[in-house]
Amino acid sequence: MSKPAQLTRLSRQPLYPRVASVNERLSYRLPRHVLPQHYTVLLEPDFAQAAFTGEVTVDLDVRRATSELVLNAADLQISEARLQVAGGASGPLGATVSYLPDEEQVTLSLDQEVAPGTAQLYMRFSGKLNDLLRGFYRSKFKGPDGKESWVAVTQFESTDARRAFPCWDEPDMKATFSISVVADEGLTVLSNARELSSEAVGNAKRRTRFADTVKMSTYLVAVAIGPFELTGPELVGDVPVRIAYVPGRGGLAGLAKRASAHALSFLCDYFQMPYPADKLDHVGIPDFAAGAMENLGLVTYRETALLVPDESAQVEKQRVVQVMSHETAHMWFGDLVTMRWWEGIWLNEAFATFMELLTTDHFEPRWEVWTNFGVERLAALATDSLRATRPIEYPVGRPEEADDMFDTITYDKGCSVLRMIERYLGEETFRRGLHSYLDRHQFANTSTTDLWDALEEASGEPVKATMGSWVNQAGHPVVSVGRAGPDEIVLSQRRFLLDAGKDAGDEEGSPLWVVPVALRYGTPAGEKRQQLLLDQAEAHVALEGEPDWVLLNAGAWGVYRSNYSDDLRERLFANLGALDNRERLSLAGDTWSATLAGIVPLQASLALWQHLRSDKDPDVWWSLQSGLGLLDLISPEHVRPQVHGLARSLGTPLFEKMGWEPEQAGETPRLARLRARLVALLGTLGHDPAVREEASRRLGAAGAGQTALPPDLATAVAQVVAAGGSEAEWELLYSRYKAANTPQDEIRYLQALAGFADEPLLGRSLQLAFSDEVRTQDAPFLVMGVLGRREGCGLAWEALESHWDEVLSRWPKTAMARVLEALPALASGGEDSVRRATSWLDAHPVPRGGLRVAQSRERMEVNLAFAKNAAPLLETAVTSALSALAEEARSAGGAR
Repeated sequence: MSKPAQLTRLSRQPLYPRVASVNERLSYRLPRHVLPQHYTVLLEPDFAQAAFTGEVTVDLDVRRATSELVLNAADLQISEARLQVAGGASGPLGATVSYLPDEEQVTLSLDQEVAPGTAQLYMRFSGKLNDLLRGFYRSKFKGPDGKESWVAVTQFESTDARRAFPCWDEPDMKATFSISVVADEGLTVLSNARELSSEAVGNAKRRTRFADTVKMSTYLVAVAIGPFELTGPELVGDVPVRIAYVPGRGGLAGLAKRASAHALSFLCDYFQMPYPADKLDHVGIPDFAAGAMENLGLVTYRETALLVPDESAQVEKQRVVQVMSHETAHMWFGDLVTMRWWEGIWLNEAFATFMELLTTDHFEPRWEVWTNFGVERLAALATDSLRATRPIEYPVGRPEEADDMFDTITYDKGCSVLRMIERYLGEETFRRGLHSYLDRHQFANTSTTDLWDALEEASGEPVKATMGSWVNQAGHPVVSVGRAGPDEIVLSQRRFLLDAGKDAGDEEGSPLWVVPVALRYGTPAGEKRQQLLLDQAEAHVALEGEPDWVLLNAGAWGVYRSNYSDDLRERLFANLGALDNRERLSLAGDTWSATLAGIVPLQASLALWQHLRSDKDPDVWWSLQSGLGLLDLISPEHVRPQVHGLARSLGTPLFEKMGWEPEQAGETPRLARLRARLVALLGTLGHDPAVREEASRRLGAAGAGQTALPPDLATAVAQVVAAGGSEAEWELLYSRYKAANTPQDEIRYLQALAGFADEPLLGRSLQLAFSDEVRTQDAPFLVMGVLGRREGCGLAWEALESHWDEVLSRWPKTAMARVLEALPALASGGEDSVRRATSWLDAHPVPRGGLRVAQSRERMEVNLAFAKNAAPLLETAVTSALSALAEEARSAGGAR
């Protein structure tokens, strides 16, 4: 794998994998002269020995004469292999097994050459039932009686089916599968298809056999074995849907039952195509590296993404509904129709994200998930503002390079681009194009251009030409607007970069996009709208009257930043009431990003925050809290109290109006989220003593059984208690973590342990994270939380250096890259801290997720540059904002 320093150059001159010539086979790809048609797989786990054995018979299509077979296998021992040629009178051919561990392949050298035709390959094998949350692995949990039990489960995406059985483990080598499992009596066994039979085979074991699957890729094969309990099947049409969970979790499955039935019904109707399997099970796994996995007919989940109490916070319920909707959408996008190779994974994930939002919005419109997605969109654009970003689709060579595709560019920028084109083409036209695409390519594999072709046919629009710049080009534009006359504006575009100063004056070198610009503006005659495609560096636009204000991204559906001349910015700030929640969130994010890039002065962002201080949307306040958090991170120590005062001055007036409790029953979900956002802001960044005292009182009262902690406040209260806490509060939060009865409480109190300001207490949290006491799925997030704090980043970095090799071997394969997303906090320690981390990472490149680490390193440099550039004006700007807010408060008091 290339070092991070090399990866950083990707966006300047992409160093994509070399493409093989027509007659050349890359070593990590399998030859195509022998293709699987059907697998019959038998697996038998042994929990006590942490091992498994198996057999597989593969029906093959031999397309040209050959004397060897090449397929994938990793961490397996093949003890027997033989090939029976159809019609072969001499019996099966023996095969010598040769392992190619670097390529995770085996070569079976046959006793003699076989001619084209059909054949059947039989193999017996064994492997380790690992603890690494990949391939075929085991997971331990404690039941209601305190007794420890095990489950065994598979996780194959991207290329880990080869760790469970020898196979042709590439996404376009689709086949059908017949799965059987031998397991202990009394255990539940689940797989992709419905159960056909279960029979005793002796030694207190049973063999469970499942129906054949439809044609699908190996990474979608799945089994789950353990003392699972299941809800009774609910029929959606003729498809039985069930929720599976370990003992003690049954009371948490109510929302999942409703969400699963809704998602399947909604998506069948939206796609106008039947669900492609014969049943659908959703199963919660105690240890799971990702959020969920879309195995056809058997979707596996981290428990927090499936199982939740009926009385839970909106964000916790929303996560369950969104993840279930996302995975159910994959049954069509990804499972029924699959990418040819891993560069196409963006289409699977971006469309599943898009459909998850449509489905969830239909399930509960009051959640306003499209506004909430504006936060994810801004996060994606922040990554896309780096030189180390990548195009949405870019060539993937070796399979492990696909790990870099599972990121915010794929999920969130990809979804944003799809939503933008849907808005441009129209909902029904877009939907017709999708149906045509799915119908034409079902049970097959596609590339991105196949979708553009279907959308072009449905719309008559040049979709392929329009989308090319968005999908194949790294980055995104900033569209700037200024006046060109009383009723005329001038628009311009260039690539937006957070270190834009490096390219000062290099306007001609900036790439161009085909930008669907949606204008909205106010005139004396009323509000006006215009749409246009900006495909040049600059364009003049005549308006229908002289504008009082101009909004560059109406609806906030466009995947671009907006920048305004000084006079238009001031006019827009004065007319924020004309903007909806998404638009205000987008404006706040764009303005703050422009401040980071040195395009807009800090005073402009502070002025916007003052205008937004009475805003009642929780996601708009997310933007304010994020900006204040960065100011606190990079401010000199003597300026921090003023930043804390600014947080209090902005948040206190609205919080005093809302209070700790709703004024009446039936408060909207978003107002409940807003209250939690303000409590967290004031109690952490604001250092508000009254909020901290009340949070401690409420957490203590809830623990003593005096009163229940409102679900929407629970996480904020835990964060605030940690922020102002001492050893007693650490012990309290730790005890809540250990006594947690729900997945949500377990994560809530564990992650709160990262929020202390006292270094010895943060040291205890890190010690806990590196112990066996915390699941390896959760430990990285605790370390990440400490690394992301000004008070803890240096301590966490030292701990990571000390435990580097250990955690690379114990944690999930991409966990280190995820932890290092908190690396930018090291800028708070100045140049020395940054250089120390840079030198270490140069010498210790991560084995997986190198591009993500390169992005985190660049963010660290951006933060360091911002700290240096802002330093001369920071104290003055914050003091001025505090004075303005104080003067407004005095004036308001006098007016009353």
